[in-house]
Amino acid sequence: MSDTPPIFDNVERYLELSKSVFSPALYLGVGMQPYWMKAAAYAPIQSDAPVLSAENMQKLVASCTTEQQRQTLEEKGAVDFVSSCSVGKYHAYIYKQDAGPLMVLVWLHVDAFLQQGIDCDCSDIHLPTACAPTWRRFGTLQPMWEGAPILTQEDTWALVDSFLDEKERGRLKELGDLDFAYANASGRYRTSVVQQRLGYDLAFRIINSRIRTMKEINLPEEYVKPLTRFTNGLILVTGAAGSGKSTTLASIIQFINEDRRDHIITLEDPIESVFVPAGCQVNQREVGRHTESFGRALRAALREDPDVIMVGEMRSLETISLALTAAETGHLVLGTLHTGSAARTIDRILDAFPVEEREHIRVMVSESLRGVLSQQLVPRKDGTGRVMALEMLVNTSAVANCIREGKTFMIPGIIQTGKAQGMRLMDDALQGLYLDGIISAEECITRAADLSSMENFLKAHPEKSSAEAAAPAAADSTAR
Repeated sequence: MSDTPPIFDNVERYLELSKSVFSPALYLGVGMQPYWMKAAAYAPIQSDAPVLSAENMQKLVASCTTEQQRQTLEEKGAVDFVSSCSVGKYHAYIYKQDAGPLMVLVWLHVDAFLQQGIDCDCSDIHLPTACAPTWRRFGTLQPMWEGAPILTQEDTWALVDSFLDEKERGRLKELGDLDFAYANASGRYRTSVVQQRLGYDLAFRIINSRIRTMKEINLPEEYVKPLTRFTNGLILVTGAAGSGKSTTLASIIQFINEDRRDHIITLEDPIESVFVPAGCQVNQREVGRHTESFGRALRAALREDPDVIMVGEMRSLETISLALTAAETGHLVLGTLHTGSAARTIDRILDAFPVEEREHIRVMVSESLRGVLSQQLVPRKDGTGRVMALEMLVNTSAVANCIREGKTFMIPGIIQTGKAQGMRLMDDALQGLYLDGIISAEECITRAADLSSMENFLKAHPEKSSAEAAAPAAADSTAR
């Protein structure tokens, strides 16, 4: 960077520099150093760069505007437009000031915005028409940076155009929405592009390129690992959208990949984590690209001599039925459901079937279920991220009997008394994180299944102030 001239006479040179570091925005004005946006913060493009003069700015304006645009700037005090150069499309905002022009350049390529999200440990990036670029960071949706410009319809189409190929653009115009996996030099993303009243909306879920271990994501290894060593059965990972189910499944599959010598097939929409075969042979199929549906892919998988099958989402009756059949006929099946607790997960499976079939299905579930991991991601009290709160059900004889007899309402009580087998309720997990000082009392209240019991617990264990929490740590440090 130090040997790059910090002052240019052409905006294209600045945009080339911006592209080299995937910065989405540049700020150029009289009396200030050239600034860009990096990791959602304003920073000079070079620490010792000289400030821009009025003459510099006039040349920059002239390099990217027409005579008509300059006339509009003179008459109205501001002009903005979308233009193209060798770098790609950009949106220029130019404002007339007493000292000279102020210019904001927004590079219209999704990679620049995605890089900001990766740099700041975000889970999702949103690029919506008529809103500023936003991200979900530690569970909260917020603008990517202060003063971020509002994206116009033309902006979002340029962003769509920046990363879709001709075939995908045709499908988008025909269908109105696309869901797929996108990859660039920085990582992989679960991507959704939809057409709506105001224009296009783009949403990206950032996929962690490094598959995390069970220990890293706070899974109780001593209880989860035994479930993965069954040669048949059903393991379910459940929770709301964005609760980390995919991360948990990837961690479990990677452990199986390293621990066993078997054939793993994953069925996903889209493919997220990419598994490199270790001890196992791993085949990954994407719904919509390699197969038309989960049901069809699962039916085909049963003919491919698999040992372990991962089903990204068990959405339909057909998929649930085939997954149960696979689990019953000698395959270990892992799947996800959008349910909030272990008991509701069992009910969700049973309710998917016609009434006349449920007695038979209860028997199948009672015999094939190995365990249910129901999870939430809870913001940390110190604001540094989120932590997983986990409810865990292990299928003991008592649980199987409740399922067979249709008494799923008794399952929470069995979980409460089954701690020796690794079982625990969500409220117990929340209370444990609270007592460790990781999450706040407010999070416990808003996420509690039994509100009155949680309120009584919090009254008995009042939240410590920052000073009180720091005192034991300081004393422990002194003792050492």
